Amino acid sequence: MKFKIILMAMMLVFSSLSFAKSTDEWVYESITGDLKPTPGCKDKEASIIKASKGKRFKKYAKLLCGTKGYGWAIERVTDKGTVVCEACEGEYEGEEKYRCHVQDIVVLCKQVARGF
Repeated sequence: MKFKIILMAMMLVFSSLSFAKSTDEWVYESITGDLKPTPGCKDKEASIIKASKGKRFKKYAKLLCGTKGYGWAIERVTDKGTVVCEACEGEYEGEEKYRCHVQDIVVLCKQVARGF
């Protein structure tokens, strides 16, 4: 009976998060990469806007930090890079349709400092 009480008391004492490192400490790292090209082929202006702004840009910039490993999140985009467009071939002959992607984007990623 005493063993169970001592065991429960030890579990109660050592289960608190007071021994963990403070979550106010972050590790920062800068990553340079390229984003995926836009899906399908569209007019050049529409493709440039789709590749360099909005929800799609934020999503793939966030995924760049995920390539570092578990626990990495995006802090901010430090350099938006350059938009590169390529003409589509195949069924779009005679029409000017393009696929664009962002090249050399620089993202600042953060992770909570690990350890005790």
